[in-house]
Amino acid sequence: MHEVIDVPGIKAIGPYSQAVRANGFLFVSGQPGVVPETGEAAGPTLEAQARQAFENLRRVVEAGGSGMDRVVNTTVLVADISQFGVVNELFAEYFAASPPARMTMQVPLPKGLLFSIGCVAVVR
Repeated sequence: MHEVIDVPGIKAIGPYSQAVRANGFLFVSGQPGVVPETGEAAGPTLEAQARQAFENLRRVVEAGGSGMDRVVNTTVLVADISQFGVVNELFAEYFAASPPARMTMQVPLPKGLLFSIGCVAVVR
């Protein structure tokens, strides 16, 4: 059994679910640094987009019945790996107490985006 999580205001940019809850876990699709109300990038920098992506991730995780403190694994995509220091700073900010496992890759992202983060979280 699994349940698709619909998060009002946050839309997928393709044919996939924002999150799926199954067997006590929440699987969250990559959240880009897009402002939900406009569908536009949060700014021209990786930091601005990443901060928005973390906030989008938080909204989806909470809508799925979990919390950032219950995230156990993340996948981070960056357009420019030279910005890895910025990623580390924000990761430490959003996951201060007990950071989850992480895989980070440099990849081209759609629509000129610079950052995306997805995760697996334990449901409360």
